[in-house]
Amino acid sequence: MLFRWAMMELLWLLLPIAAASGWWVARRDHARRSDATVRSTEYFKGLNYLIDDKPDQAIEVFTRMADVDQDTAETHLALGNLFRRRGEVDRAIHIHSSLIARTNLTDDQRRRAMLELGEDYLRAGLFDRAEALFQELVDQPDHMEVALSRLIHILQQEKDWRQAIVYCDRLERIGGESRRRQTAHFCCELAEEANSRNALAEVRMWLLDALARDPDCTRANLLLGNLAMCAGDHQAAIRAFQAVERQDRGYFPEVIAPLGQCYGTLGHLDQWLTYLRDVQQRDHGGRITDALAEWLLRQEGEEEALRFLERELREYPTLLGLRRLVEIKLGRGEGAEYADLKALHCISTQMLNNAARYRCDNCGFVVKSLHWCCPSCLQWSTIKPIPDLVMKTSA
Repeated sequence: MLFRWAMMELLWLLLPIAAASGWWVARRDHARRSDATVRSTEYFKGLNYLIDDKPDQAIEVFTRMADVDQDTAETHLALGNLFRRRGEVDRAIHIHSSLIARTNLTDDQRRRAMLELGEDYLRAGLFDRAEALFQELVDQPDHMEVALSRLIHILQQEKDWRQAIVYCDRLERIGGESRRRQTAHFCCELAEEANSRNALAEVRMWLLDALARDPDCTRANLLLGNLAMCAGDHQAAIRAFQAVERQDRGYFPEVIAPLGQCYGTLGHLDQWLTYLRDVQQRDHGGRITDALAEWLLRQEGEEEALRFLERELREYPTLLGLRRLVEIKLGRGEGAEYADLKALHCISTQMLNNAARYRCDNCGFVVKSLHWCCPSCLQWSTIKPIPDLVMKTSA
């Protein structure tokens, strides 16, 4: 009996506590539902501002939402990316920098916001600010590859080739994708810098490093050939220039003039003509055909040059070859068609002068001078001489 009385007393004591607890839980659930309703309302209000093309008001709404819950950070990241893609980099910077200033973000969210802010600065051309952010992320496993690739891009713009090589080698080790073509060009850039200081031993060191990284680096052999010519070693220059043709025949027009000069200095023009004929049989592009016709004219006379051009142009018509043929005929200064030939020569020369000489194999960008890095797509060794081969006639 005493026990039952004690239990009843305890029950009456616990009833107020239970009632208070229930009231507190109900109040908390109501607050949560109320907060969720507020977030939902604010979220759709921000979307409506975006749809109505009122980005400033949308930013204000979404920024307020960050104070409510850290889950809204995902919305802000997406919004900042949207503005950056639209070219509104200042708004993207405002959103991502506001996110980083918050104290209620997780470490992962903060790092992602830093990465996006770095992309904003990069798009805006603020390389020093972007570099500082990517340097903070370069040791974070989840963001290492992106940070390294962005740092390499920045270092290229700043022409810090040594550090760019270090980061490329590191990125190749962790990502598996070869960066050897890129780093070979960085070595060539360092070689050209050394050449401007007349540090010839350093020039050769960097060029050999470039070839060790990328045995198909035509730029390195072209520079080695020029270096050997300056040193008076014309045989070494010939070997380097001929390697260009074996590596990538598309760049051979760039070495025709120095190769001819080397053979001429050594008194081996017969060997030069034999070699040039051999290359021309593999590549009937206009520049090689024009060069061979010029040397035939010098060494074997007009008749041999004309026979070669008439035979070649019947099967492989090129504008350069046609102009050379007209020039030789005009040199004779005979026949009633002289005026017509002069007009044809004027037209072909004007067309050649106005035409782009180089084109990027990757993006199609055309220019009149050789760039080792395409200004449009920023790829290396993709801009090559346009062959000027109009067509191959059918048999």
